[in-house]
Amino acid sequence: MKRKNAVVVDLTSGAPIAPSEPLPRAKVRGWVKAVFWGLRIYIAIMLVLVVIGLAKGSF
Repeated sequence: MKRKNAVVVDLTSGAPIAPSEPLPRAKVRGWVKAVFWGLRIYIAIMLVLVVIGLAKGSF
């Protein structure tokens, strides 16, 4: 195997945040919140349509 550059990366170094520290949650505001609610409603409607389709198609 040929290498163009002899680069060694140290992947054993510690993370910048200790694993025991909880990460802060991002605040969701404005249009992003509306988009997430729209996505939830869309998923719920699609699940209902799939259930109806499976129920009608199986008889």
